[in-house]
Amino acid sequence: MATTGVVNGTSIGIYVGGTKIAKATSGSVSVSHSPRDATSKDSSAWSESLEGLREWSMDVEGLFAFDAAYGIVDLEGVLTARTAVTVRFSTESSSDEYFEGTAICTELSADSGVEESATFSASFQGTGALNFKALT
Repeated sequence: MATTGVVNGTSIGIYVGGTKIAKATSGSVSVSHSPRDATSKDSSAWSESLEGLREWSMDVEGLFAFDAAYGIVDLEGVLTARTAVTVRFSTESSSDEYFEGTAICTELSADSGVEESATFSASFQGTGALNFKALT
């Protein structure tokens, strides 16, 4: 049965190649559209636009742990390999829809402060379409 009502953000994870990124504290998916200019001398001094390129990205932040089931060490391998991976933004509930696509890891960073938990962040830039579908 699909999740009803407002979804609790804790139940949503980001997955790389089907494996959930461990120790994540937040995640996001973003889709944008860049219309192309279609303004002409016939536009009566008004800007006109037509459809253009779409792009998407996913970002994740989490707690830095060398022994995480799938964490910063694994993400560093994805970044270094420079290969496209499948990423998913999902609750993994059997009847909930999710976002999924092929992406390249474009950034990985770590941060630490005095007497604070060390953290990491990773960014994925989509290549091709972002799909919205249901688990089967």
